[in-house]
Amino acid sequence: MSDEIQVIARMRSRADQCRRLAAALTDQRACRALLQMAAEVEADIKRLETLQTEAIVPPPPTAE
Repeated sequence: MSDEIQVIARMRSRADQCRRLAAALTDQRACRALLQMAAEVEADIKRLETLQTEAIVPPPPTAE
């Protein structure tokens, strides 16, 4: 597994952990904070995956 794939796998694991912890909490403020953290991690993962895809297949040039 490449380093980037391992990093993304760890990030997904942390986001899942945040969601599991949030489900176990009764403190709604802490629950919302953990769910927000998980959402931010998922957004970061999507950005990283987009950058990886663009590095493999660059977007077509724009017509100017």
